[in-house]
Amino acid sequence: MDDERAILTDVEFAIADAEWRHEVAQVLGRPIDDDDTILPVYRGEQGTALHRAFEERQRALRAWRAARGVP
Repeated sequence: MDDERAILTDVEFAIADAEWRHEVAQVLGRPIDDDDTILPVYRGEQGTALHRAFEERQRALRAWRAARGVP
């Protein structure tokens, strides 16, 4: 595993996850429970800030997994 790439993806995912969680809290008026992260409402409607944050989080998660060889 490339250590530099792994560190970069750690940071990218942490930022994307924090931004997404912020958008969920803005939309719902409360923070989310980690057990509920797969609920469709947390993905947002197409074209919303929440949906863009969710998509960016998914992209960062895929990069994080790829850097570690995780399917």
